[in-house]
Order: sequence, then structure tokens, then C-alpha cells
Amino acid sequence: MSEFIRFIGSRYLTKGREKGAMSLISLISITGLALGVAALITVLSVMDGFLSRMKQTVLSSTSHANVYKLIGSFDNYEELTAKISKINGIKGAGPVVFSEVLISSGNEITGALINGVDPSSYHKVASVPEMMKEGGFKCLEAGDPCGVKDARSDHERNVDDFLDEGKKTVPPVIIGSGIASKLKVKTGSVITVVGSKGKKESGGETVPVSRNFRVTGIFDTGLHDYDSRYIYAGLHDVQDFLETGRTVSFISYRVENIEKLDEMNSVIMEMTGGFPYAVQDWEEMHRTTFRFLELQKIVMFIILIFIILVASFGIITTLIMLVISKTREVSVLRALGVKRSTIAGIFMFDGFMIGLAGTMLGAVIAVFACLALKQIDFPLSKEIYFFSTMPVEMSVFSFVTVSAASMLICLAATLYPCIKASGITPVEGLRYE
Repeated sequence: MSEFIRFIGSRYLTKGREKGAMSLISLISITGLALGVAALITVLSVMDGFLSRMKQTVLSSTSHANVYKLIGSFDNYEELTAKISKINGIKGAGPVVFSEVLISSGNEITGALINGVDPSSYHKVASVPEMMKEGGFKCLEAGDPCGVKDARSDHERNVDDFLDEGKKTVPPVIIGSGIASKLKVKTGSVITVVGSKGKKESGGETVPVSRNFRVTGIFDTGLHDYDSRYIYAGLHDVQDFLETGRTVSFISYRVENIEKLDEMNSVIMEMTGGFPYAVQDWEEMHRTTFRFLELQKIVMFIILIFIILVASFGIITTLIMLVISKTREVSVLRALGVKRSTIAGIFMFDGFMIGLAGTMLGAVIAVFACLALKQIDFPLSKEIYFFSTMPVEMSVFSFVTVSAASMLICLAATLYPCIKASGITPVEGLRYE
């Protein structure tokens, strides 16, 4: 861009008889564009915050990957767990018995996912032991009640004694804060767990089994989906409860470097010999949730980009009025031999400067808006939005993408005014002079 275009374009924007009216229209155009850019960047930052916190919570609350046996009983888990744990790059591994269950306390009932794990080593597989709100994860170990007292009422004790449940050993269980709130229980409370699997009679039908468990701990991951669905108990307690024998559902493991997860999965599959074994990592297990959030982000970008498109009409209006007001000046330039392309460049420069000012102002507003949302911890409903507060994460990619899109729209908005300006002839502007 030549110095001549910059000089004339700057004078057209800042000086002239119509400076007051043009400045007001330019200011309105810049403000509209800035608000559109700020809204789009802020929304994308919130969506990035959801994706980032979701990923962080998932990676800390669960294992990085699981090894399944597709055919037959998974009864050689002890040997395979030991081999996986010795692989360089594996932080820890442990067997898990997993099943859908119903849990109840008093008149309350809800569905849950029970995980039978080894409490002494599960901290190497997931970070749930570090997220205990009450009690401790090692309370799941046999013979370690952690000083939890019986919180049953006298009526509940009498009913259990009548049903001969009071004489049985009540195994410990750790539940999520969402389940504790829904069932209205606390540490020391006894809950009834009904398994969806159980003994098979001669006819091959599955008979549900039930057992009382004592709550010895409550965890809070910060993700409502986990806190309202997951419960943990000792591996052997769950095996005995579901009567699965010496088998497990899968082996969970965690890697030291999440970026090398695919490499570790390949190593483990090579070690197991492939089929009937299979590996499922955390991305596959939560693919639906993350795809939903990514789709929402794309949809919000498409919807909010229309705010910038509407603001671009203000730029078109500003430039058209500028062309009309500068018809005489343009005619003089054309009479002096200035090319059509140079005239078009002058008004494109003006549109570019308006777009640049609006985009930069919008980016600054977005920064302050995101910082404000972080400071006030905007409350959300955990049942709907996964988290209790609005997560915000500003990313360079979002700022660059929105700014680039805004500038492209602004440049496109200058095309028609530039064509009109370049079509002005020397006679047209000087006819009545």
C-alpha cells in the first residue's frame, strides 16, 4: 500500500467539512463491530473453558485407558496387571469390576455405576482418592472402618436385625457427592445396593442380588456426571456381591505422559497378542460428550458471526456516505491522473481502518469480560452444565480466528463502496464547479 493512499485515506476519515457526521457514523460502526467481536470471543472462551475443564476432570477422575477381554472370562487379570505395571511409561494399573446397580436409602433410590477396585493402588490409576470430601479412599480396605460410626436410626437397626442383615458384615463403599445429596446420606449411613447381575439358575435367567454397604467416604470431582453416578468399593467385596468369581470387567491404567497414550496402547496390545483383548482410551469412552461440546462451539461461532456481519453493514453505510461527500475531491484526483485502482485503495484503506479499530476494541473488551467472569465465578446448574461455575479459558487461537474473520468481513464490506468510488469521472464531480 503506497504512502499516497494512506495519506489521502487518513485525511478523508479525520478531516473535512462533514467530519462531525462522519465521525459519529464511524463511531457507531466501530462500536457495533467491537460488540460483535467481543461477544464471539467471550462465548468461544467459555466453550474452550468447558472443553478444557471437562478434559482435565475426566483425565483426573478416571483412568487413561482400559484393557478388555472380548471373549471368555477375564480371570488372568493379576498376571496381566503385573505385566502392564512394569511397562516403561505406565504410571499404574489395576483391575476393575464394573456394573450398573440401583442404590437406595430410606425412600430415595437412584441408579449408579459401581466400581470394584484395589484401594491400596487405585491412586496410581485415577485421582479420585485425592478428591475425598469426607473419609478416605483407603477406608475401602478390609478391616479398616476409618472410625466411621453406624449412622442408622434405631428403627433401621431393628428392621435389619429382623431381616437378619444386622449380623452380616457390611462392606464399605465410597460414593459421589451428588449421590450423597440425592439419597440424603452421610458417612456412616447404610445403603442398599441391588446388582443388575447375579446368580444364574438352571434356566439361564439372571437373579438380581442385593447387599447393604456402609458409606465410609464421599468424593467430589467437580463434575456432576461423575459425582451423581459413580460409587467405589473393594474389588473382592464387589466380586462377592455380584458373584462373578475371580474375574474382572477390565484392567485400568494410567500413563505418565498423556501425549504418548497411543504409543502405550500399541505396546500393551502387542504384549497381550491382540484379539481377544482390546484397548479403549479416555477419548473413545467420552467421545459423545466431547463431540457435543465441539459441535456447540461451532454452532455458537456460526450464530454469533452474524453479529459481525450486521455490523459490517455499518461500514458499508459509512463508506458510501464518505464516497458521496468526497465526490468532488475524487474527481479532482481523477483529473490529476490518479488511477481507478488507487481511488479504490483509498476507500478500502478507510474501511480497513474502521474494521481494525472495531476488531481491536472488541478483543480488549473480550479480555476484560473473560477476566470478570473468572473473578465472579458465575454460578451454573451442575445438572445441566456439568459444572457449578462457568469455566473460562482464553486462547490465542480463538482471538486470532475471530479477529481474522472480522477483518475479512470488513474488507469484503468495502468492495461495493470502492467500486462506486473508482467509477467517479472527473466531469461528474466538477460539472457544477
